[in-house]
Amino acid sequence: MTATTRITMHPVRNDALPRIAGGLLSAVVATGLTVQQLRHRRVLRGQGDESFFETSTGNVLAYQLTEAEGPDSSPVLVCETGLCSTVEHWIRLRRMLGCDHPVLAYNRAGYGRSEYRLREPFSLAAAVADLSDLVRAVCPSRPVVLVGHSLGGHLTLRAIEPLRDLVTGVVLLDPSHPAELLRSRVQADGANVLTSALALMPESARLGLGSLLTSPPWLRWLPEDMRPLILDQFRDWKLWKATVREWHATHTEFLDHDGVLPKVGVPLRLVAAATTHARDPIHAELHRELVGTSPDGDLCLIEDARHDELVMNERPAAQVAELIREFTIGLRTSGLCTSGLRPTLDAPEVR
Repeated sequence: MTATTRITMHPVRNDALPRIAGGLLSAVVATGLTVQQLRHRRVLRGQGDESFFETSTGNVLAYQLTEAEGPDSSPVLVCETGLCSTVEHWIRLRRMLGCDHPVLAYNRAGYGRSEYRLREPFSLAAAVADLSDLVRAVCPSRPVVLVGHSLGGHLTLRAIEPLRDLVTGVVLLDPSHPAELLRSRVQADGANVLTSALALMPESARLGLGSLLTSPPWLRWLPEDMRPLILDQFRDWKLWKATVREWHATHTEFLDHDGVLPKVGVPLRLVAAATTHARDPIHAELHRELVGTSPDGDLCLIEDARHDELVMNERPAAQVAELIREFTIGLRTSGLCTSGLRPTLDAPEVR
């Protein structure tokens, strides 16, 4: 008999592979963290010409006040940004309006160069207090018109009372309504999606994963010279931490809304994107309610424009700027709504 030799083949074991893979992963993470640190420094440098003011809450706000280029008696336009937004998003409107209006723009606590130092749990009331303090410090005895976009519109309405001796008018750009989550299925569903989407953003960005965020499509709407800073802000953890903080407070307070809206004792102009009303008729109804809080209010639609385009996209922003100019003139002449941009007290049919 011939002995049969059995040869068993075993897979080659290489203990180095896990170490190599771990080393590569560590290198990627380290690189991401380094990139994130450099990005964060650029965010903290901002545009470089900001001034700073510490409010009664302890927050430090970075702001810019630009005076009109020529002699002008117009009120100071105070820009209040929306959720997850910085003053850089308003650059088109600010440049369009800055020639003939003084403009005060600032970042709420936690955004851009502004610092969040409030020790108590955050509330929208704290944001309103910051706004009121800043206006009184920077524009003492000067008439102001509050201009708020989205969540910023809600905050400006709440700031009218503490600033009642200074505010001569208010302009709301596609504003949030405190009852929108209770009455609009579209808004409620969107809120649920937003809550889920924001859950991991701050820590992921802090760990260096912000670089994986692709450039947002709306970035192309903005002037080229501002895009690098805005993209840095978008990929930095600071923006997302402030957004989550504000969103949690907004979500909670809106769900607890008691149905009472602040009374507005000054002229009010609400400018809405036509697509907002077309997408959600309930939101159009809510906007009409906000107009009704003022004894001298009107509603204007910007056709073929979306929510964020009112501030960032050149064509809609130019129409918004013209409506704001007309509004401030109307404060002196009581002749509101003379443009051809479909102002109405009764919401028009949107097709």
